[in-house]
Amino acid sequence: MSSPDIEVKCFSQRVANGVYDRVADAITSLGKDGLGEADFGIDWTTTVQDNYSGTNWSYVNTKDGRPFRTNIVGQIATSTCGTKHSAKGTHFTKKNVPLSDSDTVKWKWALSKPTLCSPNLMDIWENQLTSIEDWVTEESKRAPTGSKINTCITKSASDLQYADLIILTSQRIYEKAEGVHHNQDATPRRTKRKNAEDSMIGQQSSAASTSSATTSTTTTNVVIPAPDKVAPGTLYDPRILPDYRGSYFQLRQNKLKQLNIYESTDNGLKLIPMHETYSKLRPGTLILAVCDAHVYNMVQNGQLTSTFQLGVQAMKVLDPSDEPVEERLIPILSTTSVDMSKDDSAIAAFSTFDITVSPAKKKSKGGKGKKKRKWTDHIACVSRLDLPL
Repeated sequence: MSSPDIEVKCFSQRVANGVYDRVADAITSLGKDGLGEADFGIDWTTTVQDNYSGTNWSYVNTKDGRPFRTNIVGQIATSTCGTKHSAKGTHFTKKNVPLSDSDTVKWKWALSKPTLCSPNLMDIWENQLTSIEDWVTEESKRAPTGSKINTCITKSASDLQYADLIILTSQRIYEKAEGVHHNQDATPRRTKRKNAEDSMIGQQSSAASTSSATTSTTTTNVVIPAPDKVAPGTLYDPRILPDYRGSYFQLRQNKLKQLNIYESTDNGLKLIPMHETYSKLRPGTLILAVCDAHVYNMVQNGQLTSTFQLGVQAMKVLDPSDEPVEERLIPILSTTSVDMSKDDSAIAAFSTFDITVSPAKKKSKGGKGKKKRKWTDHIACVSRLDLPL
């Protein structure tokens, strides 16, 4: 939703400029390569493809057996609708443990029906939802009895009869550079500071970071990637994200990975640097995403769970938004055990507070100060009050 004091014009401009009509025509021309026209069980079907347990389900095109990928169009919704687009992403801290290299962190975008869209685009949106519902309905029959089903569609309001949002999931946003092994000593070491020019010497294009310690709360010496250094899979210092701050983040080897997120055609279809995605993919942005499909079957907290996921392989902006950029709050760990540092004046005052010792009386510095009020003065004040009888 837009702020009441900000006039949002992008939706009406899309109508006036025929953007929605052109998008609808382009999606229709995709045929079976658009999700709304791809029928599960007819155009795409299940295959087992998992390197670990063999219990996860992937999907292939029925006609040629190639991995199933499909195009989905929609409008990015707010975080209240399920979008998780921040340095924290999908990470959920367990037992007050910070985010570390062993954690899988992704972004999620909730897509909604484009605001003020044309009837044709509305039909395409509804067909996309129907295709996902058919997929979930059929595959849920294969899940063991009693399994919890996590779908990739949801409702924007609890009183709605049907789901009206589609949830897309990115690839991992934090990964380690090739050749870096997790069993290496991750203990931070003190190193000499280098200037930006020196730090670029010998640096591979796959790693745009110059810092080996990514837990700092400051952006000192963080290199913002130059436009000509932005490429798919490039690794950056995660501190280029404005909300990557504080003790919540404890990455040692992992870096921020450049995802395949592209500008609109009008802007040359250039890759959007990761630190600019907060603005470029703000609520209201009209996007197209090419996705694959998976069902992950696992046991979570003793409960067998089947999670349906549409994984984004690439995304591009079809039309930008002038909705406000959502605020990203800096995450913190629980403060159940606080650091009682006496460098904090409030903590120091708390530590020395003692009611058994009478505080020293302060001497007045000149003047008589306030005159103590006598009880008789109080009686006189009360007697002058006009009280009802």
